[in-house]
Amino acid sequence: MTKRALPALLILPLLASCATGPTNGGDAPPADTAEVHWTYDGDTGQDAWGGLSDDFAACSSGNAQSPIDLPAHAAETTPEHLRVTAEPTEAESVDTGHTVQLVPEGAGSAVEWEGLDHDLAQVHFHAPSEHTVDGEALAAEFHLVHTTAAGDTLVVGVLAQEGPEQNAAWQPFVEGAEAPGTDGLALDVEAMLPADPTFETYLGSLTTPPCTEGVRWVVYTTPVELSADQLAVLEEASHGHNARTTQPEGDRHPAGGTVVLAH
Repeated sequence: MTKRALPALLILPLLASCATGPTNGGDAPPADTAEVHWTYDGDTGQDAWGGLSDDFAACSSGNAQSPIDLPAHAAETTPEHLRVTAEPTEAESVDTGHTVQLVPEGAGSAVEWEGLDHDLAQVHFHAPSEHTVDGEALAAEFHLVHTTAAGDTLVVGVLAQEGPEQNAAWQPFVEGAEAPGTDGLALDVEAMLPADPTFETYLGSLTTPPCTEGVRWVVYTTPVELSADQLAVLEEASHGHNARTTQPEGDRHPAGGTVVLAH
């Protein structure tokens, strides 16, 4: 495992994405959008995002924004299963200035939703969690961002809470957050996912500018546990905090379902 810097031209498109990933609703962000400075607080904070750029308008005018508050138990169910094909691979950690993400270095995991294959593009985190459960935020939330060849985005959300022991599956991510630019980090998605396969799903948006809508969210309802030391690393890497506040649910009602692991 080595530490090296990414070329500037590679880092630039990573700065504006689904919660800061390499995809922007599946499309590369316009150059001027990638250069717009935004934060979580202050004059360029969440309340101001919609006015920072015409491309960010959905952040303030959209009617299907993310994150939202999830019920502990979804009142509706979906017959659709999320089929996960998890292939262990290696990844490189990147500090985007808003979060740290792990970018697969080779062919890795994929999910199937409604007959469409979505490849894993990157994994990043927010602290505290962006989605809340019955109004309560958890310690952190991981986003596994997947995209189709046509540019559709599906994000698998994994909530995290403090536990008594170090989480071995998530430790490579923590090491990458501690030392951005590290490559050769183990990325084993199957081991990283909660054992309980139940989830809640809804249509929402990217949780960072440009807040593009049409994103399929699949959020596990059972959190994983990380040790206090692991969560402390994420908190420090979050630059204070990097969680967008919950948005109006409107007429959206999350539906419950289950994940199926394909072997």
